[in-house]
Amino acid sequence: MKRSTMELEIAQEIEEYVRVIAEGENCSVKSILQEGLALLFGNDSKVEYLLDRLNDCTDEQLWSLIYQRLTQSQDDRMRELLYRGSEGKLTEQENAELSYFVHLVDRQMLLRSRALVLLKARGHDIDVYLNAKAEAE
Repeated sequence: MKRSTMELEIAQEIEEYVRVIAEGENCSVKSILQEGLALLFGNDSKVEYLLDRLNDCTDEQLWSLIYQRLTQSQDDRMRELLYRGSEGKLTEQENAELSYFVHLVDRQMLLRSRALVLLKARGHDIDVYLNAKAEAE
């Protein structure tokens, strides 16, 4: 896999949180961030590997996966593409963009589902989360 380097500015609270996780896992902040990004955006074989590691996640990490959503701009764009696609007015590039968003949402749903199963197995009352979610919709 090709690699590239980029500079990323993150909120101090996130940095502190990632540092705590890294210390608890006895690994680097960089590896925690790389694994998190690979889990959200990586290819399917990497995602499967990381899904197997969900058992090692703290409850807080699992809850953060559950609440992970598309950004507002991504959600708006996906809805626009879905609407235009229902009218048959998507270009090839827009169709590829829509496929990317659908794949991303599917991956988030898979992560959310597996995280909820793990939290339930750890004794958390996930019905509260599920009922609150249903009431909000």
